[in-house]
Amino acid sequence: MTIGIIGAGNIGKALAKKLAIAGYQVEISNRRGPGSLASFVRETGENITAVTAEEAANNEVVILAVRWVNVEEVLKKTAYAMVGKIVIDTTNPILDDGSYADLHGFGSSEIVSFLIPGACLVKAFNALRAEWIDDEPLFFGGRRVVFYSGDNPNSKITVHRIIRDIGFSPVDIGDLDAGNDMQQAGKPLALKNLISLN
Repeated sequence: MTIGIIGAGNIGKALAKKLAIAGYQVEISNRRGPGSLASFVRETGENITAVTAEEAANNEVVILAVRWVNVEEVLKKTAYAMVGKIVIDTTNPILDDGSYADLHGFGSSEIVSFLIPGACLVKAFNALRAEWIDDEPLFFGGRRVVFYSGDNPNSKITVHRIIRDIGFSPVDIGDLDAGNDMQQAGKPLALKNLISLN
């Protein structure tokens, strides 16, 4: 399976490395174009290719890993390619000054879903710091937990497998409404560095 990543910040790069090590083919993109990622691709090794955002969006599974202020702009250009695809939403509604965006009563995943109609959205990896994702998932005798939520059962099965394949312990917390209530930035499960001993 090839997984596209839109966004090459700390989370996007950490996930790219983990996925490549697990044997997935990865297509990663950013706003500055593939050339700006040449050194990252060269240093990381096999299984990772730098592409445009449109190319990354045209995969069976796409990871959205951009800053909240860029979500709408990015999805206007790529949403057409993600119809019927699984989109893993790692975003949080945090502004550049560290404050939370006013979502007017909506959850962040509701807004992302509205911007990519026809995609199967699964919220995951947004509750962990980037350095925790980049770190070794096995520690203190257990595996670091990754919470995920979504409305499409088949998409959640795929995301569950991906999380497990890269060494983490996947924990399904329900539908997107539950995810908005529990794992979004500022909610009870956000920034909880938990391990599973199972």
